[in-house]
Amino acid sequence: MLTIVFFIAVTSAALLVALLFWSIAKPAQRVWPPPSAQVGWQFWLVWVLVGLLIFATLYVGIADYGSLGLDALPWRVVGGVLLVLGNALAWWGVAALGSRPTTGLAGDLATGGPYRFTRNPQYIGDILILAGFVLAANSWLALWPALLAMISAFIAPFSEEPWLEARLGDAYSDYKRRVRRFI
Repeated sequence: MLTIVFFIAVTSAALLVALLFWSIAKPAQRVWPPPSAQVGWQFWLVWVLVGLLIFATLYVGIADYGSLGLDALPWRVVGGVLLVLGNALAWWGVAALGSRPTTGLAGDLATGGPYRFTRNPQYIGDILILAGFVLAANSWLALWPALLAMISAFIAPFSEEPWLEARLGDAYSDYKRRVRRFI
């Protein structure tokens, strides 16, 4: 069972990375962000893959606990701190942006809350969550889908920014000049 779930986690993460690269290379045929203000197949494809990735990685990390060989207690503490910080940042970003734009559907430009400091607080939070989980679970197998998911969180803004510039115009361009992409 662990092998099957690991395969699902890695495949979901790899497909997300591939879809993001596709969306960057072919913006007219992008999958992320969804090309329509309506919920279409692109929306469902991305969110089904994200759901599979999350649940499969959680299962793998728990089932494979301890295989990474780290000294358990210190790394569990570091992982726990990263999990808490990552969740706080990600959910602060959701609260500031709103649920609809968080899921990739059109919304207004958010420049308050964590968006004052970074254009992508949710992705930074996601990366911290993933790193924290791998360290807390101390799992060699959870490391691989988590790394792919971190890559997707890193490259997603490169797919979103042209879309945001086209939708929001000068307001987004000004915001981009004032606030860094990540840190």
